[in-house]
Amino acid sequence: MKIYLFSGSGFAWRVLLACAIKGIEYEQVFLQPTQTDLKSDDFLTLSPRGKVPLLEDDGFVLPESMAAIAYLDRKHPEQTLFGATPEETGKIWHCVLDFDLYVSEHWVNNIIAPIVTGQAEQAQATIQQGAKDAHRELAKLEKNLSDRDWFVGSGVSAADIAIYPLLEALVRFATKPAVSHLDLGFDRFDTDYPQLNNWRKRIQELPGYNKTYPDYWRETDAGG
Repeated sequence: MKIYLFSGSGFAWRVLLACAIKGIEYEQVFLQPTQTDLKSDDFLTLSPRGKVPLLEDDGFVLPESMAAIAYLDRKHPEQTLFGATPEETGKIWHCVLDFDLYVSEHWVNNIIAPIVTGQAEQAQATIQQGAKDAHRELAKLEKNLSDRDWFVGSGVSAADIAIYPLLEALVRFATKPAVSHLDLGFDRFDTDYPQLNNWRKRIQELPGYNKTYPDYWRETDAGG
């Protein structure tokens, strides 16, 4: 099985986490986040919108992170990621869809992308408004974890997998020295959002987590 991705993609990281939790072996096919790679005729044949992740499994091709996770969960049903009961399944999908429809793309487009692409100065107003919106959403997520370890059910689920990589990217890039003067408020994450911070640690302690950590981030952290 192959997973097409570029290192640091939060959406691709979701699929890697699902594989780690389920113990599924895979080969990573690395692309660059450029028009040359993502919009090439060959890749568009596989992923018509030119986005990662893309899963390829014995001739079956599937784009979109949550679709890929749902496929893997059905094919490898041990330790299901979509709930043990109909009620849990509904709650998990509600959590996933609410996050993807109303939160994740705003974090990416309004905060993460301008910082990653070196456009923070030109996009200061957008980033600062995006940060205010993000803190409102983080407060809701914090409240959801006030009496539980995971977003739905008694163990890690697709809801946690959907949220974690994008939240981790948000905290990482919104605390970069290049935007410290914008006072976005994420450098106080551990004290402002203690429940979310403890939940992050639980994710990071999952078996196989280290293998999924983006190589690009690891190299940057090491000064490479």
